Amino acid sequence: MSGEPHERTFAVMLGLDRLGLVALKSPLVSAAVILASADRARDFRQPPVYIMGAAQGSESAYHLVMPTGEPYGGANFRTLAPRLFGMAGIKPGDVDVAQVYENFTGGTLMSIVEHGFCAPEEVNEFCTFENLIAPNGRLPLNTSGGNLAECYTHGFELVTEAVRQVRGTSCNQVPGAKISFVGAGPAAAPVSDLLLRGD
Repeated sequence: MSGEPHERTFAVMLGLDRLGLVALKSPLVSAAVILASADRARDFRQPPVYIMGAAQGSESAYHLVMPTGEPYGGANFRTLAPRLFGMAGIKPGDVDVAQVYENFTGGTLMSIVEHGFCAPEEVNEFCTFENLIAPNGRLPLNTSGGNLAECYTHGFELVTEAVRQVRGTSCNQVPGAKISFVGAGPAAAPVSDLLLRGD
């Protein structure tokens, strides 16, 4: 059975648990985020999670398949990432866990590079199973399974997993995770980013 409670519930509803089958993706998945002031959030049942920074945009004349000059190619985060980290007042090395939309493997890898988690020439050494796996990887990535294994809600599940990580409630919890990164829509225009922190 999958680790996520909502997936277990869906598998039981369909009787898949009796057949020894696992529901990898539910057609009935939904998600929601409630935004409130810090004062109001303290009154909710769940611990609050704070937005450190959020950014959306695109590089000038961005187009993945028809590069307009140097540097060649990219995931479209080169101008966005510095704004995000500047807004939050942190560096990429301060991030404990990352959730990156994996529409294409290349876009995810370029996103990791463009956000400064590693240099382009380090990507082969950085993006290894040992570095990207929860709970003890250098930068655990898509700890809920992402679009491929949790569900496909156009990246929104990445936001809910980022929240679970900094609350300490993820099924694949990264010990002591305080800052979670979400990168959405690599190799598209526009793209967006989010940095969250727990209490």
